[in-house]
Amino acid sequence: MQNETQPMELNKTIVFIIESCIDKGLYPFERVATLAKLLANEQVFIFVKTPSNDGIQILMNDNLSPILFEHFDELPKQMKGIQPDLIVRDGRNSESWQVQNLRPFCKSIIHFDDLGEGGQACDCVLLALYQEVKDYLPSHYIGGSFNFALPEAYQNFEDRPDNKIPENPPHIVVAFEDGDEHNLTYRTLRHLTQLQIPLQITVMIDDSYRHATDDLQMMVLSRRNTAILRDKNALLKLLPKADVIICNANYTPYKIASYGVPCITLAQTEAELLHAFPREHNGFIHLGLGRKMKQSQIQNAVMEFLLHEARSERAVKKQRQLNLASNNEALQSLLLDFAYDRHNIAST
Repeated sequence: MQNETQPMELNKTIVFIIESCIDKGLYPFERVATLAKLLANEQVFIFVKTPSNDGIQILMNDNLSPILFEHFDELPKQMKGIQPDLIVRDGRNSESWQVQNLRPFCKSIIHFDDLGEGGQACDCVLLALYQEVKDYLPSHYIGGSFNFALPEAYQNFEDRPDNKIPENPPHIVVAFEDGDEHNLTYRTLRHLTQLQIPLQITVMIDDSYRHATDDLQMMVLSRRNTAILRDKNALLKLLPKADVIICNANYTPYKIASYGVPCITLAQTEAELLHAFPREHNGFIHLGLGRKMKQSQIQNAVMEFLLHEARSERAVKKQRQLNLASNNEALQSLLLDFAYDRHNIAST
């Protein structure tokens, strides 16, 4: 007779591999943490290659125990012992040999947001950072907003009004995550301080910000109702208070759209410039490459939202219609389909 107290057998073994990438910030760690919790009925291993503890802490905050590695040639031995049913890779673009070395130990390999050579060699590439021109990509590259796994903290906002009453004076939030290589934070704040209207301005600084803050602090001190917020949950705290957010064109627009705030996006790099999500059809004003932005462009875009209530309401409606909170369930099902060999996607 079987012992009734015997623990439930875990069904499939799923391995996540994260290699940190400064241009993608900490979101790959957030995505893996989100998905790993959804796959709690499976046996999950998380391997991490990173020079920083920030991403590791995200995983540990969710009671996940990452396994650190330094070189990819360490992984085949690990996979041989684990024999995973599915490998999911996130973070930096990969190389084809990294996939080929793991292929003997796992028949299903999925990558997120990978435009490296390794994407050609895996079974499926899921692109949240998808581009408008897709003709050159093989059929196993699947782009769409559903590939953004929404962190738990952004899933249920209790104080999300249908129509937000504007702050007095209007509140502009500057939120360039993921390194801000060309210091668009400073450039944007300098242009906003030239607007001769009463404004509240909050500049959000994250731990990846690459620049000294002395010049920012001097500008903040020179204008009333202007402040810097340095907090790991800064964006989450500012969403309910913001009338307009100005941010990069990477993963941040997804987080903003999950709440619904009129948003202006500026690309930090040429790669971000190609991202198709933060555009007009999803409720964003996209101004192109940030380091080429003119003062009149950012000022006109801000005033467009502040002066035209219907324009702001339309932007919020488009963002909320995306229903990003449903993404996690779709991603969970897709990953399980690969783990259980129920998919019909063939790599080319």
